[in-house]
Amino acid sequence: MRRIFWSWLILFFFFSLSLFLALSTGPVRISLFALSPRDQAILLHLRLPRALSSFFVGGGLALSGAVFQGLFRNPLADSYLLGISSGASLGAAAALVLGFTSPLAIFTGVSFFSFLGSLLALFLVFYFGSRDGYFSVFRLLLSGLGVGLFFSSFVAVLMIMAEEELKALIFFFMGGFSSASWETTWVAVTLVPVCVWIAFYYARELNVLLLGEETALSSGVNTKRVQAIYAVLAAFLTSISVSVAGLIGFVGLIVPHMVRMVFGADHRILLPVTFLLGGTFLILCDTLAKVVLAPSELPVGVVTSLFGVPVFLYLLKKERGEYGL
Repeated sequence: MRRIFWSWLILFFFFSLSLFLALSTGPVRISLFALSPRDQAILLHLRLPRALSSFFVGGGLALSGAVFQGLFRNPLADSYLLGISSGASLGAAAALVLGFTSPLAIFTGVSFFSFLGSLLALFLVFYFGSRDGYFSVFRLLLSGLGVGLFFSSFVAVLMIMAEEELKALIFFFMGGFSSASWETTWVAVTLVPVCVWIAFYYARELNVLLLGEETALSSGVNTKRVQAIYAVLAAFLTSISVSVAGLIGFVGLIVPHMVRMVFGADHRILLPVTFLLGGTFLILCDTLAKVVLAPSELPVGVVTSLFGVPVFLYLLKKERGEYGL
C-alpha cells in the first residue's frame, strides 16, 4: 500500500513537471511567474490547448493499448501495431477529402469517419487474427500488419488524388500537435474522460476475463457484452486520438507495460494509472519534439517511435514460447 502511494505521488510529480515544461518551452521562452500580455496570449491560445491535447490523446492511446492487451491477453496488442490507427487515419483522410474541414465538421465528420475506419480495422483483425477464439502473437501481428498496410495504401491513393488536402493528409501520417487549437482540443477533453470512466466501470469484469472465458462465465460475467464494450471503446479512443493528432504509434505499447511492472495487472488500478502516465508521456514527447531541432519541429510520432521500437523488440524477444512465436 505504501509503495502504491509513493508511486502515485511520483506520477503526479512527473505530470506536473511535464505540464510546466510544455507551457514554458517553445520558440518564445515564457516565465510562468511573470506573464506579459503577449505571453498570456501565447499561453492561452497556443500552448495550453496543445498541452491538453497531448495529455488526453496520450492517455487515450495508452488506455486503448491496455484494453486491447487485456482483451487479447497479449502484451503486444496495441492500436498502432494492430492497424486500428491506420483504419482510423483512413476514415479521417476520407472525411477531409469529402470536405469536412470546419471546426464543427472536424468533430462530427472527421471523428465519425475515423471511428468507422477503426471499427472496420478492428473487425478485420478479429477475423484474420483469431483461431478458435485464441489470438497468438504471430497471427495477431501479421493480421495487424496486413490491415495497417492495406489501409495505408488507400491513404496514399487519397494523397495522390486530392492535392488540395495533401498537407492535411500528410499530417495524419506524421502525427503531431503543431496545429492544436481549442476547436480541436475540446473533442478530446470532453470525450476521453467519458471513455476512461466506462473503462474503469468494467475493470473488474476485465480482470475476470483474464482468467479465461469459462471462469468468467461461471462468475456471472457476460463475456460477449464486456468484450464488445471494450473493443468498441478502444476503437473509439483510437479514432478520437487520430482525428485530433494524426497517427502516433507505440504509446499504447510502452505505457501499459511500464505500469504493469510497478502496479501489477489489476485493471482497477492499471487503467487509471495508464491513462495518467500515457498523458504525461506524450506531453514529454511533444516537448522533446519542439526543442530537439528548434526552431524546426519533429513530428511527435517520430519521438514515440524512437522510444517504442526498442520496447516492442524487447517484448517480442521476451518469453517467445509464451507469446506463441
